[in-house]
Amino acid sequence: MKSTFVHAIVALDLSEASDLIVDAIPQFKKFGTKKVTLVTVVSVSFTGERTEFNTEKQAKKLEEYKTALEKHDFTVETDLRSGTYFYPPTEILTSAKDSDADFVVIGSRGQSKVQEMLLGSTATEVLQRSQLPVFLINIDMKWDDDTEERKLVISKTVTDSLNHVMHATDFSDTADRAYDVVKSLDNEGKIGKISLIHVQGHHAIALKDPASREFLTSQNREMLEPMRNELSDQTRANAEIIITFGTPGKEIIKAIEENNVTLIVMGSQGKGFVHEFFLGGVSTQVTRFSKIPVLLVPAKRD
Repeated sequence: MKSTFVHAIVALDLSEASDLIVDAIPQFKKFGTKKVTLVTVVSVSFTGERTEFNTEKQAKKLEEYKTALEKHDFTVETDLRSGTYFYPPTEILTSAKDSDADFVVIGSRGQSKVQEMLLGSTATEVLQRSQLPVFLINIDMKWDDDTEERKLVISKTVTDSLNHVMHATDFSDTADRAYDVVKSLDNEGKIGKISLIHVQGHHAIALKDPASREFLTSQNREMLEPMRNELSDQTRANAEIIITFGTPGKEIIKAIEENNVTLIVMGSQGKGFVHEFFLGGVSTQVTRFSKIPVLLVPAKRD
């Protein structure tokens, strides 16, 4: 797995959400991003007849995005994938592999504007299957007082995402891979502040025993301290260690809100990872309820 962020593949469906994502791409310069591949997928249903489908409209939109991003000194390529029953998640990930991208950028919403749909099906599938880190831009729906209509907005700007990075760990191999990404950004001097959080779940034997709970907390702190000591001189002294009890997803979201975190970095699977279910329960909860960007780092797969 690459830990750099030089080349981003950006998944777009050319909707209102895509406009917001493209507007946010220049902010990834803080991550060291220099090249962008814009990919969109046009899936056409089979009608039983020999027909030709026109993608000029989609190609024109991609070129508009490309021109806008080139003004920010990015190297920009476009990848328009179209065909009968093309499956967007598969095509996005194939494009990422073919273009040798470092990470994937995707929005939490696409053309569906249903308020209850916190994660679009394409985003969910990409998060589940990607072998590259996935940067999820959370797109929310708010009421516009001027037009008296609902509109899409980015919940928290990408611009400030490196101000306060929180890394959630359960000490699994995948969490360690996510921590390596944090260290890489830290060593490059890109992060302002770092917090390390571990949630001691309800299954812990010490939940109702104060003495055992104190012992378990002490053990976990001893595991987190070396991680803090590995951080750069710039962030080590100010780095926080947070240890709490409860449901991991809820506790992480609570800690994000209470500590003004600007980016959460975590593994896409933890110790409870089952091979058939690529996206772990904790990361699912965090991606669904976090108002800030989420960077998910996948498990190492064959």
